[in-house]
Formats: sequence, structure tokens, C-alpha cells
Amino acid sequence: MKKFMEPESVALIGLSRKTGPGSYNIMENMIRFGYKGKIFPVNPNARSILGKKSFSNIKEIQENIDLAVISAPREDTINILNDCAKADIKYVIIVNQGFADADKKGKEIQNTIKEIGTRHGIRILGPNTLGILNNYNNFTTSFMPLTNEKSSVGLICQSGILFVGAEDFSGAIGKGIDLGNGCDIGFFEALKYFQEDPDIKIIAIHMEGLYQGKEFLSLANDVAKKKRIILLKTALTETSIKSAMSHTGNMAGNFQIHEGVMKQAGIVFLEEDGQMKYAVKTLCNMPALKGNNIAVITFSGAAGIMVADALEKYGLKLSTLSHNTINKIAKLSPDWMPLGNPLDIWPAVMKYGAEKVYSIALEAVLSDSQVNGVVCISIAPLLPDFSFLDVSESLNAVMKKQFNKPVAAWLYGPNKDEISKRFESGKKIMTYPTLETAAWSLSILKSNY
Repeated sequence: MKKFMEPESVALIGLSRKTGPGSYNIMENMIRFGYKGKIFPVNPNARSILGKKSFSNIKEIQENIDLAVISAPREDTINILNDCAKADIKYVIIVNQGFADADKKGKEIQNTIKEIGTRHGIRILGPNTLGILNNYNNFTTSFMPLTNEKSSVGLICQSGILFVGAEDFSGAIGKGIDLGNGCDIGFFEALKYFQEDPDIKIIAIHMEGLYQGKEFLSLANDVAKKKRIILLKTALTETSIKSAMSHTGNMAGNFQIHEGVMKQAGIVFLEEDGQMKYAVKTLCNMPALKGNNIAVITFSGAAGIMVADALEKYGLKLSTLSHNTINKIAKLSPDWMPLGNPLDIWPAVMKYGAEKVYSIALEAVLSDSQVNGVVCISIAPLLPDFSFLDVSESLNAVMKKQFNKPVAAWLYGPNKDEISKRFESGKKIMTYPTLETAAWSLSILKSNY
């Protein structure tokens, strides 16, 4: 996979002469992305594209080519691939659709492509793919605009939507491999690459159909011992399985027989697409949860009860707070206030202020040996009028003391976006849109201990 991810020279075969908005020009996107390697456009109908000499055929290029990206019509693909073999090109990405994802003719063409690759020792990514994203060397083969932002997350997917919509699915990704139809390069090769990649700490996978099942499972078991793997499996119903066949041409069934094995290996399974972003955020920023005991600090008794239910749902429980912890809060609370876990600090806040009381409470529960993690429930007030209710700065100051316990927060009120950014500014406390998401996010940290 190294030549796919880090090529020094790329031939773009079937490259469009059109440039500018709406052209979907791979080379234009590649240059804008900052790629510094050699680019050779191949288009028999153009002398130059974007100031670079255009070749009519790949065989005209008298230089070594690490990677060829084919975006020609499907009926030309076999001849082009044969030309790549004659030019001794060993790594090819086929961008276009219309192969096993389409009709009988497309399936036949894809089978021939696979046979040519095997015969000539050519590794093929695709067809039907955006290809590669590597923000560590400013390289992409995508014809769609992507965000160039370094991250320790590596993405393996079967749809380019997870590249283009990364902010919605996973957050920033450092490197990505879109398998597309997966006629050759599959989950095994992609996972193997990320296993050995020092830049990548977390591997996020979108999977429709699992091929190379035995090899992938064995490798995933080894990788999960050193790096966290997050897996979103789609195509679980009869209807969606049929849709997957028309999307990538891959069988999506028989996955259930592998699921238990992967869970035992420590792979985090996602039940819905929205979870991937929060799983990535959690695993990137929070330490392992070294037990099931959670302390809850809240302004609201009702919210405390709600999160208690969510914690139990995901195999966590409310910790029994030590007498020392309770006494620290009791000194700030009225005599009539019963204290326990969830720890309702609102009466103390009314007397001493939110910042003081919340910071004392957080430090107390984090210092408690009976507490493994914390859920903070707080208000997201409008600023500056109600800044006295914003506890983000004081809680981040507590977190600088290196307690090495995960802290998840849920905010309520009219200014969640701004206050969430303040909470997360120290990269120690992560915020979540619901109490259930906060509880689930803590639970996926259990696999680390």
C-alpha cells in the first residue's frame, strides 16, 4: 500500500481537459491539495492540462511511474490496464463506476481487470472509488474537495461519502483508503498498512461486505492489541444487502458469524453512523477506563437519574463515593441537602458560585480511588450576560493536574456549541449531544484495560 499512499510520481489516465468549478478534475484537486510529486496527465485530445504536458498514451512517458489513476470510461479500462502492464506500472487506482456495481457487462469487465492484474503483478484499488487520502504528504486521488488536516485516525471505507463527509461521520482523518468495489485491494491490505503506520493510532472502518474474511479476522485480532479499531457495519437487512450489491458489487451477508470474534478482539462496533464521530473523539482524547465505576456531577437531579439509566445500559455503574469526597462537598452544601452519587451540587452553587463549587467537586471525585470516570452535567449559558454559569475554564484547570481518568460532559442550555468548544479546548474533557452518548462513549474506553 505504500506506493498507493506515498507515490513520488502519478499518471492520470483519462484526465479531463476541463478545469475550474464543476470540472471534477483530479489533477486540479491534487495540485490544490499540495502534492509535490510528479504528475503526468494522459489525454489524447489535449496537448497540455493546467500547464503540464499531456501524453496521448501511458507508454509515451519515459519515466518511472509509481501509480496510475484511471478515470476513463469502463469500455476503455481493459486496454488502458494492458498498456500499464507494458509500461511496467504495478499500482493502479480505477476511479470510474459501471463495473461489478452495475450490470452483467460491468461484472465481466471487472473480472477481466482482476485477471490482468494477477497475471502482470499489478495491484488494483477500486473500481468505483475516490482512492486515497494522505494528509501527511498532501496527497489525494479524489476528484471531490477534501479537508487537508493531520489526524491520528486512519479510515478504511467502501464509499467516498466518508471522505467527503468526514466531518459528519468521523471527524478529521489523517489518511484514508476507499476500497470501492474491492476487486483486488481489500480490507486486509488496508488494515495491514495502518497496522504498520506510525502516524495512525485509531482505525475507523466502514464495511458493507466482508471479503478476505479469514485473513482479515486474524489480522484484526493482532492489530486490536496495539491500536483501537472502530467498525461501522452497514447492509444488515435484506433490503440493504441488495442495495450493497448494486453499490459495490460485494456480498454483504454472513457477517454475523464474524461479529463475535471481532468483539472479543476489542473492536468497537457501532450501531449507527452518528456514533463514529464520537467514538473517534473519545478514543483520540481520553484515557482508558480502568473499571466500571462512574461519578456523576450535576446541576440537575433529574439529569442525574437519566444518566444513571444510560450508564447501566452500557455496563457501567454509579460509584460509591468515599466519605472524604462527600465531606468536601458537604462543607459547601446546606445541612438539609442529602449527598451521594449522582452528586447534585446546585444548592452549593447558589451559595458559593458555579466555578468554585464545580471545580472542587470535580477534583474531589477524580481523587477518589473508587471512581474510574466522570460524567459532568452543566449549563451552556449565553455569554457574556450569564458567564458566571460557564464552568469550562475552571474544570479545564482541574484537568491539568493529570488525574488520568476520562471525563465526559453533557451540556444543556441555549449556547451549547460555544460552551462545548470551551470545554474541549484543553483536550481533556469531551462533550456529547446526549447523556446516552456520553455514557456509551465512556463504555468504549473499557476495552483498553
